[in-house]
Amino acid sequence: MPIILSLSVHGDRLWAVGPEGLFRYVDGAPETVAQPQSSPVSCLASEDRLLVGGAPHGVAFSKDDGATWQAGWMDSVDARVVALVADPRVAETGVLLAASEGGGILRSADRGYTWSVCNFGLQSFQVLSLAWTPPAPVGVWPGWNVVLAGTEEGAYRSPNGGLGWKRSDGLQGAVLAIAVAPDFVTSGLVLAGAEDTGLWRSTDGGHSYSPVASGLEAVNALAANAHGWLASDPAGLWRSTDGIEWVKMPDHKPALTLLAVDDGFWAGGEEGVDFIPLA
Repeated sequence: MPIILSLSVHGDRLWAVGPEGLFRYVDGAPETVAQPQSSPVSCLASEDRLLVGGAPHGVAFSKDDGATWQAGWMDSVDARVVALVADPRVAETGVLLAASEGGGILRSADRGYTWSVCNFGLQSFQVLSLAWTPPAPVGVWPGWNVVLAGTEEGAYRSPNGGLGWKRSDGLQGAVLAIAVAPDFVTSGLVLAGAEDTGLWRSTDGGHSYSPVASGLEAVNALAANAHGWLASDPAGLWRSTDGIEWVKMPDHKPALTLLAVDDGFWAGGEEGVDFIPLA
């Protein structure tokens, strides 16, 4: 089975990316899909297109399920793209963000055709993770469009859809994973996982973080749905209802990436993809 580093779902189709390429899962089995990156790391199925981040093209996209591809224009950045996220209102805004190893964060306002560097306020350009928070209800003021980023030396927060960034207080270490609660608009709850300093928790929308005595070591992946949280460290998978108290899940291997869906989580790792139902 292929090693999986990134997962994305659009409709009833699951896409996965790893060092061995891009895969479309059909009836639980991976089908290889040709793609142009020699070092694919991330994927995002958004609206009418599929995007793959990596190197040497930064971001490439397909509008026909991988039959043909086009490379995005990357604003002179040739760093490998390791994470991709879409504005929850991408159908209206067309905005996507890409995290790169050394080039910082790039922003596209045309669904991936062109990408511009958006590093204002960013002090570390080794960006490892991204999370776009749920949008505030229409009519609620202020109507912040909050994005969270993890870098090799801490976490950052953008209130304006990735146009500007501010360093979050408290969190130390390389932030490999960051995830937000489904009720973020009212709870402000965010979890971040660091390579050397474990799990961190924010209740103020990512402005500041405090360490969680969770038992998790180096946190590789995080995700949340309406039923709770799932996290992975080198020892395996852990489950929590509140992000504070964690229970080790027996018989589950560590994951390198987690993707929340309504009825559970997709987990990708060194032995392919597994589905973990949580209700």
